[in-house]
Amino acid sequence: MDKSYSILESSVRETLASVVWSHKIQEKQADICSNQFKVMETAKIVSASMTSVGIVSLIFTDQLWLKIVSALLSFISIFVSAFFKSFDLQTMVSQHKAAANNLLAIRDELKLIILQIHLEKDEPTALYEKYEDTVHQLDKVYADAPNTSDKAVAMARVALNITQDNTFSDEEIDHLLPDELKKGV
Repeated sequence: MDKSYSILESSVRETLASVVWSHKIQEKQADICSNQFKVMETAKIVSASMTSVGIVSLIFTDQLWLKIVSALLSFISIFVSAFFKSFDLQTMVSQHKAAANNLLAIRDELKLIILQIHLEKDEPTALYEKYEDTVHQLDKVYADAPNTSDKAVAMARVALNITQDNTFSDEEIDHLLPDELKKGV
């Protein structure tokens, strides 16, 4: 392989690795927001229900502990409602998933460029121009992507390095292909 192809491939591979990480981080942040939404929605329903039960119970009894518990549950219900007004978790989930999907498209373009480099499909300058266009698209995706947390980064690290998400053996790939396209046949 010509040195120009090799240099270009090295740069594209580094960008690909960055995109794979960013994609996984955005996915994990979407999962975090989704889980937060489920917990908060459940807390809202439970606290509102229990507050209602406590208030109805006060009609029949005048116990101090019941008043205190009802007040606390009412406070929790108000807190969760205020939290939902301040943080639109469902929109945040959608934004993180959209960023992850945009990063998937960039990842596929970068993989295609690496394939074209290996096949020496075009001259290095033409492949460089494709790469440069892809990097400009990537810059826009990064600029529009919502912020992520350290927790999402840690979860992405586990997913990519330990459980090896998005890594497939030849056997797993063969299982998804017709017999004519299998590598093991």
